[in-house]
Amino acid sequence: MHFVATLEHSADNCWAREQHRTKAKEWISTIDERAAEHDVELHGSYVTPNEHKLYFVLEVDDFESVTAFLDSPFLEDHDGDIAPVHTLGEVDEILLEE
Repeated sequence: MHFVATLEHSADNCWAREQHRTKAKEWISTIDERAAEHDVELHGSYVTPNEHKLYFVLEVDDFESVTAFLDSPFLEDHDGDIAPVHTLGEVDEILLEE
């Protein structure tokens, strides 16, 4: 299954702020290890700094793996929207066939 995770934080809680930089650097430097640990295939990770949002495109077997991957400190410091997504080809096969 594929998921898109959108995480948003306040300007005060921005990981680019000096008091959060250590946490940010640690999480970024271990992202591939965390993904492997939770059987998550990370297809992309993006940030819009001026909007304080992060986006992840993930492929996993179950939703629990997504939350385990994004758990502390991400889901503690961010509001999240995690949605399952399908390719257009899957939608055509599943939903649009008559």
